[in-house]
Amino acid sequence: MPAAKGDCHQCRLPEYACICRLIPKAESAACFWLITHDKEFDKPTNTGKLIQAAIPGTRIFNWSRTSPDKALLELLDDPDWLPVLMFPKEYAVEVQGNNRQWHYNSGCERKVVFIIIDATWQQARKMYRQSPWLHGLNLLSLQPEAPSIYRLRRNRQEQHLCTAEVAARALGELGENTNRQLMEALIQIYCDRYLWARKGQRRDEDSRSLRILEQYRFGAH
Repeated sequence: MPAAKGDCHQCRLPEYACICRLIPKAESAACFWLITHDKEFDKPTNTGKLIQAAIPGTRIFNWSRTSPDKALLELLDDPDWLPVLMFPKEYAVEVQGNNRQWHYNSGCERKVVFIIIDATWQQARKMYRQSPWLHGLNLLSLQPEAPSIYRLRRNRQEQHLCTAEVAARALGELGENTNRQLMEALIQIYCDRYLWARKGQRRDEDSRSLRILEQYRFGAH
């Protein structure tokens, strides 16, 4: 969906609140494939675009119950990739029982790709159940460490992470703590500026997050 008139094409914030100059280009040992619900493409609050902008190799696939993306299915069968589904184990068990819990192995020759279902929690559970081609994948389930910092949608539970927060935790599982920190800082500043744009009043930005992004931008990393 094209950005509204006057909005940045990439971050979809008004030009005066644009965060694109702060978005890092983070080199990672892994990449991300997002399986996105139709309704998420139209939401300016969707954070999948932050992953795509910050992590090279990120790909976005539109989910369909009846016609799964053929390119995605081929990639899942490609032996060069090690697909790891990011999904709460308590929900996955409903369909497939105790699946293999993935743990990072630096000696693995296959490239890790984290798969995230990009949707609301209610939609994600339904999408997972209706996608048998996801059920045999390695699984990484994250235990909440702290409440979500994402605050742009109503009726969200504090322990439910947004899509970009899930990506940040995945980077941490690889031992890429700098990349995790960058992604979390980007989410924080994005939320700050989104609320500024929505309410029409400039808000104080999280100074620590801004400093992390600025330092990376100017090469202090």
